[in-house]
Amino acid sequence: MQGNYKFIATLTNAVSYCNRVLVFLAFPKRSTMKRICVLLFVLFYINALAQKTETEISPRKNIYLELGGNGIAFNVMYETRFKPGADGPGIKAGVGGFTTSYENLFTVPVGINWLLSKDDKNYFEAGFGATFLHYEQKYDYGFYPTYPTYPTEIINLTIDKPNSVYGHLTLGYRRQPAKGGIMWGVALTPHFNQNGFWPVWVGVKFGYSFAGK
Repeated sequence: MQGNYKFIATLTNAVSYCNRVLVFLAFPKRSTMKRICVLLFVLFYINALAQKTETEISPRKNIYLELGGNGIAFNVMYETRFKPGADGPGIKAGVGGFTTSYENLFTVPVGINWLLSKDDKNYFEAGFGATFLHYEQKYDYGFYPTYPTYPTEIINLTIDKPNSVYGHLTLGYRRQPAKGGIMWGVALTPHFNQNGFWPVWVGVKFGYSFAGK
């Protein structure tokens, strides 16, 4: 009987979201991109709701170190779901960067992602977001003053000034224990800005998953 109640609740939520989307799409002033984004969000969300009955009473939270990925270099990331459980839609944010004798890099990646799984261990991850980038590239010519040079290229994207923002996508695999513990993952993370698109970039993550018990 309890399972029937949960199924009805899931179906009710799905119908509610569909109704909101239909109302949104009915307005002619909505741009095509906004409509596509809303449709993708609802499809992923309903799919996540339908996967399985959740046993966690609060959203799953993850903290991990990411090499490459949405923040280019080394990033410390925090992530949580929007609803109780380990899968479904969520949000992530972090900080990262590095410094050398001739360049400084600082990033703040923020994104929305979806985790889909049927066994509570192996997850497909998809997402999108934006990263704030601060990048300084300096050369010292002895008696001449040190000065930055822009435009320049980083991760195969042209940037025109020290502070900028670029978009990113995520498609990957994640291994995450059902009851919490050590997690890891790998993903393809393309990035883009107003000057171009670079599809070949990879992120590897390793950290800890806190179950919402």
